[in-house]
Amino acid sequence: MMEPSSRLIRLLSGDESAMELDEAAMEIAALDHGVLAGHAVFRQLDIWAARVRAVAAPQARGAALLHAMNHVLFEEEKLEGDREDYYAPANSCIDLVMARRRGLPITLSVICIEVARRAGLPLSGVNLPGRFVCRFDDEDGVRVMVDPFEKGRLLTEEDCLQLVSEITGAQLPPASELFAPAPKSRIIARMLNNLHGAYWRRGDIGKAAEVIQWLRLVSRG
Repeated sequence: MMEPSSRLIRLLSGDESAMELDEAAMEIAALDHGVLAGHAVFRQLDIWAARVRAVAAPQARGAALLHAMNHVLFEEEKLEGDREDYYAPANSCIDLVMARRRGLPITLSVICIEVARRAGLPLSGVNLPGRFVCRFDDEDGVRVMVDPFEKGRLLTEEDCLQLVSEITGAQLPPASELFAPAPKSRIIARMLNNLHGAYWRRGDIGKAAEVIQWLRLVSRG
């Protein structure tokens, strides 16, 4: 069985400084289809971030960068949610999602967060029930959510509550903690849970068991 790196173990145990999301996501991809050279993925994220900066004005910040990111990733690169085979293991693997331009909400969100980090855009993840989205807060206190599964659609908190209701049937009361930025450890744990579910649905019990071993690291943190 493939073992997680010591840095990923530290991250899953709560050390948020242990590694960046793109590096952790590549380890999840390696769990699916073998050890990978992450340089190509990191380089592509760099290129997309540079294009975001090029699309925006030279001194652009905040909302201008957000719109530039949406333009590059969703209009030019055509990233979108995979509706045809939502539970495919490939949708949990950042390298395959970037190659196919389709994936799960959380994997697409990790791509957005990592491109935004490189471009200087403050973007975080929000761990909503049934749908992972990104959160942007500008300097004036305006907050908006970004739904990468829906090609970067911008949402209010009220829109998110309605979306959760449509997906899960749950009526959630507005609560600030519901929209709190998710720590990297929880993002990676949710990605692992998604991968476990994908294997389980396909009857790949061996692979599902490997993921469970990694998830046990989370419970120790």
